[in-house]
Amino acid sequence: AEEEEKKAEQEMTTEEDEEKKKKEEEEKKKEDEKTRALLERRYALPDKRCILVHPNPSAKGGKFDCSVMSLSVLLDYRPEDNKEHSFEVSLFAELFNEMLMRDFGFTIYKSIVGAPEKPKEEKKEKKKDDKKESKDSDEPEKKKKKTDEKKEDKKDDEKKDDKEDKDEKKEGSGKDDDKKKEEKKKEKKKSMTVNPDLLLSCIYFDQNHTGYILDKDMEEIVHTIGLNLSRAQVKKLVQKVVSRDSFSYRALTDEPILEEGEKAGSPAPIIELDLDKLVLGNSVLMTSPCKDETATPSRRRGAKAEDSGSSAMVMHNGALLDIDSLLERLNKGEKSITDYERRITELEAERDHAQRDLKKAEEGSSKLAEDLKTTRHDLSAQVKVTSSTESTNRKYLAALVETQTLVQSLAGTITGALGDMATIKVEKKADIKAEVKTEPTANSKE
Repeated sequence: AEEEEKKAEQEMTTEEDEEKKKKEEEEKKKEDEKTRALLERRYALPDKRCILVHPNPSAKGGKFDCSVMSLSVLLDYRPEDNKEHSFEVSLFAELFNEMLMRDFGFTIYKSIVGAPEKPKEEKKEKKKDDKKESKDSDEPEKKKKKTDEKKEDKKDDEKKDDKEDKDEKKEGSGKDDDKKKEEKKKEKKKSMTVNPDLLLSCIYFDQNHTGYILDKDMEEIVHTIGLNLSRAQVKKLVQKVVSRDSFSYRALTDEPILEEGEKAGSPAPIIELDLDKLVLGNSVLMTSPCKDETATPSRRRGAKAEDSGSSAMVMHNGALLDIDSLLERLNKGEKSITDYERRITELEAERDHAQRDLKKAEEGSSKLAEDLKTTRHDLSAQVKVTSSTESTNRKYLAALVETQTLVQSLAGTITGALGDMATIKVEKKADIKAEVKTEPTANSKE
């Protein structure tokens, strides 16, 4: 029996060891699969070109990870994210976005400047329509009456014909729909991108991929480049490529693919651009010094009149100018400038005074805030002390009450004991007196 028990115990231990080994092997397999998946995820090369980053496995206990994010995701940050690492990333994203906006905006501006101007066909058609209307209005009234009578007769005939046409239209509507679909298919020609840089720059601003940019947005894009262009200049430029308040950029970036038998149309005229001048914009006009004006005959006459001083009138660009009135205006302008400068100095002095008062008020408020903090701290400490003293007082009161009760009980016991002692003493004295009285009587008998 003992041998059988030993054998059973050995079998149990072997089974437990086998189960442990199986569990260990399964855990190892799981760990190997996890590490393999991590390695595959970390070292798998992406489809597009990008910077490969492998974080250190010891950083942040192996929880540190890097992921590829788009610029739109980086720009979609919250103002609450003011931590150092997130702030640096959002600042970089904003600066990078501004750089791309400037670069792509300049490519759009360059393409607009180099684009051919619109053909002026619409205006001609409008003029023709106006002429036709004027001719119709000049016709005599007799012709109009005759035409009105003819129209009434035609209306009666048309009503009869309409009924017949409706029946024919129902039959031919299905055929017309098929024809329209075929025509639309023919109209949709394949196109290829010729200017990918312009397409990329337009798509950067057209985030919804609608295929067009509004004229207001186009004006803002050109203004943000920093070329110091006026609104009129920008509007005139944008109107070159805008149709129906929108700029469909595919017309400039794409060209239709010619099928067999089709002939290529006349190519658009290529405009050579001076990029150095385009980059400067209107800043050249702001920084360049004024050149000396050419001496024309009228200016010479004006100079002679000024030198002679005989008359206060001067010829300038074919017009007479009154020097006295101009000088008066100039003096008035100078006086107004001095008044404005004086007012500005006064306002600056008031501003400085207000800033000083504000600084003093801020200092006083900071001092008061510090005093309030100290008083609150002292008050909290005093509250703690008072609470501790109250608790100790309660303890002492409880102890005093207990001692009072104990003393009262002791006093009662002591008074009771003293009463008993007094009675015992009185009894002893009585016994002693009785003994003293009995002793002389006994002696007398003897």
